[in-house]
Amino acid sequence: MPAAKLDLKVAERMLRAGATQQEVVEEHKRRGVTVTQKAVSLALVEGRINVPSKYAVTGRGIPWKLKPEHRHANAARLLRSQARKEQGLPIGPSLEKQLERWIAGLLIENEVIHYHPETREGFWRVPRREGIDEWYVREPWIDDDGNPIPRPA
Repeated sequence: MPAAKLDLKVAERMLRAGATQQEVVEEHKRRGVTVTQKAVSLALVEGRINVPSKYAVTGRGIPWKLKPEHRHANAARLLRSQARKEQGLPIGPSLEKQLERWIAGLLIENEVIHYHPETREGFWRVPRREGIDEWYVREPWIDDDGNPIPRPA
């Protein structure tokens, strides 16, 4: 197959519809174009593909607006994968095993993922607040007493 450039419009449309980066690669291959998953990832990191972080269709996923340097962190990748899995969408078998181990660790330690954009790491494991943190993330718009926190304008 001839090497060619990533079709950014096709990739963006597919990713916005919930496709994985690997599915974008496979669609290009079906069209006779060789691209790599790394090329798709790089286009996302560089902002050539605009796919905003947002809740998955189920209302679960990444509830925070992520800084570019945190978009591809392991925690972000695994949260997106878990949301896809809950929607009945496919994830790869090796990712499935990694996700199972990661979720099991969160459950055993009774922890959730918290995002702090002003840190280099971005993501932190913190204790789950019973009755508040219902999924795998720290609910960002509810304080420790269960009261709503005003959202920024």
